[in-house]
Amino acid sequence: MDLGVNNIVVSSTGTFWSADEFNHWRREYEKLRGSLQQTGTRAAHEAIEGVGCKEYGRFEIYLHGVANELIEEAVEYGCSYIVFEDLTHIRNNIPQVTWQHVWAFRRLFQYAEYKAAEHSVEAVQVPPNHTSQRCSTCGCTHEDNRDGEHFECLKCGYQNHADYNAAKNIGYRYLRRRQNAAAGGAPVDVALNHGTLNVSGEYVPPASTA
Repeated sequence: MDLGVNNIVVSSTGTFWSADEFNHWRREYEKLRGSLQQTGTRAAHEAIEGVGCKEYGRFEIYLHGVANELIEEAVEYGCSYIVFEDLTHIRNNIPQVTWQHVWAFRRLFQYAEYKAAEHSVEAVQVPPNHTSQRCSTCGCTHEDNRDGEHFECLKCGYQNHADYNAAKNIGYRYLRRRQNAAAGGAPVDVALNHGTLNVSGEYVPPASTA
């Protein structure tokens, strides 16, 4: 799962959860707070607290909805894990992120974590370093591979939405970590929009429904 400002989360299956609604209300509440702060009265200060409660309430509903859809997709694809990028240094990884985004990312993971457990799915995190610059097809890592939301590998020419490419890399990173873990464990694949890909790079098409 790749987290971002324009798309709050993108999965390795190619599902995009737009952040348009979140960003719209974030801007609206910021404007309202700014207007009240300029007033400077005691009543305005109390009103600001009320605005904060409404803001968080609206965002909570939105994030619960996204988390529910994430879990539904994980169950549909038979996933054992939902892999998120680690949020520890999220401000460094996404310079344009606001404090509301940071809060939302953390909240989304918390919701996904406990909702996933109800379906025997585990939500985990991996370091996101270079996942936005690495080609999910050939592994070439270069800062010029990505230009905004467009990804085009300088080496193999692979092109796709940058967030989708990053989401696949995040899944691959956990897959490789599982493979390299001393404890071993059952084989793990990364769910794609058509079939799965294992750590050896072998593509497995979706099962026939015929």
